[in-house]
Amino acid sequence: MSKTYNVAVIVFPDVEELDFAGVWEALAATQHMAKEESFRNRTVSVDLGPVKCAHGLTILADEKLTDLAKYDVIVVPGGPRVQRTIKNQHLLDEVKKAYESEKLVCSVCTGAFILAKAGILQGKKATTYHANLEGLSKYRAVPVRRRVVVEGKVVTGAGVSASIDVGLKIIEILMGQEAAKQAAELIEYQR
Repeated sequence: MSKTYNVAVIVFPDVEELDFAGVWEALAATQHMAKEESFRNRTVSVDLGPVKCAHGLTILADEKLTDLAKYDVIVVPGGPRVQRTIKNQHLLDEVKKAYESEKLVCSVCTGAFILAKAGILQGKKATTYHANLEGLSKYRAVPVRRRVVVEGKVVTGAGVSASIDVGLKIIEILMGQEAAKQAAELIEYQR
């Protein structure tokens, strides 16, 4: 019997393109593997309509943010104006609800601040973009300068280029190390 993990990739104005695209690509590689498991990615936005990203790419989200707990994995990217996004209480509530529902909640780069503001990084080791790392302390997280940090059901990734690493870590957690290795080979990524 096959298993498909449903993934919500959060998008918002000024989201950093590679923050979500790297994770997306790594997870999508599982659809081309001879495995019983794979990932199905969906972009989810607070508002439907075009989303203009940090470097000019415009995307149209698949779904409007309603219930993140229905997904198996939540991916929260960052961006240069993430401080504006962390003011969206609906997003914070949905991220927290997904975490409390035992979903795998992940961030890339400054997306960690959305997790922190939602209250799920308190007392946990976490990483983010190196220039913002110490800012996690404000939310009582334990800043760690590492490419990817896993604390229970929370995965945080460092700067923008760590996006692929986060995707491969999600595969490793849910499908095993061999599947993550195979996905890395498919996308020609050196781990």
